[in-house]
Amino acid sequence: MLGGVRFHPDWCSMAITIKELAEICNVSRGTVDRALNGRPGISSATRERIQQVAREYHYRPHLIASSLSRGKSMSIGVVVFDLKNRFFSQMSNAISLTARSHGYFTYVSVTEKDIESERQILHNLASRRVDGLIMLPITQGKTYIRELKELEIPIVTVGNQLPGIPHVSINEFEAAYASAEYISRAGYRRICFVCPPLRKKGAQNGRLNIVSQDQRAQGFLRFMEKKREMKHEILMEKDFSPVAASMVRNGKEKTAFFCSSDVYALELLKSFRQMGISVPRDAGLMGFDNLDILTFISPRITTVSTSIEEVGKQSMETLLRLIVGEKVRKTSYVPYQICPGDTI
Repeated sequence: MLGGVRFHPDWCSMAITIKELAEICNVSRGTVDRALNGRPGISSATRERIQQVAREYHYRPHLIASSLSRGKSMSIGVVVFDLKNRFFSQMSNAISLTARSHGYFTYVSVTEKDIESERQILHNLASRRVDGLIMLPITQGKTYIRELKELEIPIVTVGNQLPGIPHVSINEFEAAYASAEYISRAGYRRICFVCPPLRKKGAQNGRLNIVSQDQRAQGFLRFMEKKREMKHEILMEKDFSPVAASMVRNGKEKTAFFCSSDVYALELLKSFRQMGISVPRDAGLMGFDNLDILTFISPRITTVSTSIEEVGKQSMETLLRLIVGEKVRKTSYVPYQICPGDTI
């Protein structure tokens, strides 16, 4: 009975509140809370009766109110560039699965590599009282870091780093160095590093964050300093495929194209086919990230695994430690691995 009227689930389409559920069952709200959350202090018969009525009336807890009382929302914000690139969707999937195993819900948001969109997303997530953030930042700088700290939310970065904020990734510099060395050992004497994001370095008054791609470029260049007898170039044009094709057709030496992402390697492979350039007969090709879609591509592209799923898992586990006040490493590296294919 509620106010002298007995409710029937077919009579109302709106979900009932915990107060109404308590009145229907003629118990206190505390008893309902104990019954629905498995807490002791009530009989099994009372627990079963309350749970049955809750199911009958399709009761759903008010998560916002619960978070205010507990001081936790049991939710995590995940901020990435986009989900069209399999790198970000694979990572977001790993983060969400790890979060769910610990009872957390994830809000996945995309910035489309836009600084202002990133700022709005972060403030929206903070307004939803997320307990922590995992993000691949597109912004950098002292002002930005100060804004992040003012949110007073634990943060872990993946991919691009930010000074003073815990970071989980592979050693980008070292992996790129090892990849260039792998190509050299295959007999190539000319390597072109394909990295379109480098053209944006220093853009928007230095606010644009491309640390991850820049570290890969620096690792490549460090190896080239060691191998001075080798020719090397960096290709950073947005429309890089025609330039690469010209290098193949006009070059005296066979060129290996080392791409800073599998996405660029796939684009180059497609363009080469359309232009009648055969890989690896006419040119070598290597990617970076080891996206899962490579298993469906022939020839199989040689690449370097960035342990995408493991980075996602460890970033979530690191964030969970931050949430409970534990100290964590500022930088945590997961292993990388060169994955031989048929294109080098």
